[in-house]
Amino acid sequence: MSIYSMSKSALDMFTKCLALELGPKGIRVNVVNPSGVRTDFSQAMGVDKDSVNSLLEVTGSSYPLGRIGEPIDIANAVLFLASDECSFVTAINFVADGGALWGAPPPKLR
Repeated sequence: MSIYSMSKSALDMFTKCLALELGPKGIRVNVVNPSGVRTDFSQAMGVDKDSVNSLLEVTGSSYPLGRIGEPIDIANAVLFLASDECSFVTAINFVADGGALWGAPPPKLR
């Protein structure tokens, strides 16, 4: 997990640096940090569908909103950041995680 965590931190800092560099040119730079999102990625990596669904349900139930994210949830966050309503927002880490950052850690599966 250390390499994964370091790469996420690096992207967050890269976002801030690019925002400072490109802001004077009118270019906004933000990053979206999602939590677990239901996709076919694990299945493409060879994990069986039932195992994936079981993990996603357990994980999602630990989030304050009580569910795992869906791709549309992240797409809507990106659309919001790209919209005119966000024209004065740059260099932020937009957390789209159903409250996972502040919720209880997911229960461990045996």
